[in-house]
Amino acid sequence: MSESMSGPSDFDWSVRAHIYRSFAETGQAPAIAELAALVSGTEHQVHTSLKVLFAAHEVALRPDGEGVWMANPFSGVPTDFEVETPSMTCFSPCAWDALGVGAILDTDAWTRTHCAESGETMEFG
Repeated sequence: MSESMSGPSDFDWSVRAHIYRSFAETGQAPAIAELAALVSGTEHQVHTSLKVLFAAHEVALRPDGEGVWMANPFSGVPTDFEVETPSMTCFSPCAWDALGVGAILDTDAWTRTHCAESGETMEFG
């Protein structure tokens, strides 16, 4: 279903849309099996699609290849940038992306982190 030579296919864009929907609704990256069910595909097709999306710089994959590591401004793994919205808590890869969570979701967002040099707690929204 995916053809990396011609860029992401409609199937790949559907996988990407479900990744972002999961982050927006739960603050978490969806599991491969969950994505496969949502797009009416197989886990193999989703793995292939994720590789295409990675090559197109749409998502970053976990080092083990078993899921989404990042879909900016969201992180699929805990980071030093915890972002809280009225409906969920998620993580961002960096301060700039943390600011993007509220913007992409069109909601208020508050970020908790710490200074890398002093360790002092920092919060911003």
